[in-house]
Amino acid sequence: MFLVFSKEKIFTYLISVLTVTLLFVGVANYQTKDQDIIEASSNTGKLLPIYKVKTEQKKVALTMNCAWNADDIDKILEVLKENNVKITFFMVGDWIDKYPKAVKKINDAGQEIRKS
Repeated sequence: MFLVFSKEKIFTYLISVLTVTLLFVGVANYQTKDQDIIEASSNTGKLLPIYKVKTEQKKVALTMNCAWNADDIDKILEVLKENNVKITFFMVGDWIDKYPKAVKKINDAGQEIRKS
């Protein structure tokens, strides 16, 4: 048994699928538009970071990934202290085990530490 489709039917089908897809994306985007806080969670139940918060205050959140070495930690901490800035240090992989002194310095400086 052979099914025969004309070019018109195939074109109509593709346009229909594209229209439904665009409607779905538009509705999903509209529902998240202009929310004050966007918070997401994965299927593991862990909360993910908040990426956007409406505020009149001029603030940013600074993060640093500790993944390669600890050569510049002293200078980084010095600059942060001079400018009274707090950031979050994300320590990647086995960086904590490789550089325990740097981890202690970061902690002693009152900076936030997270393991990624």
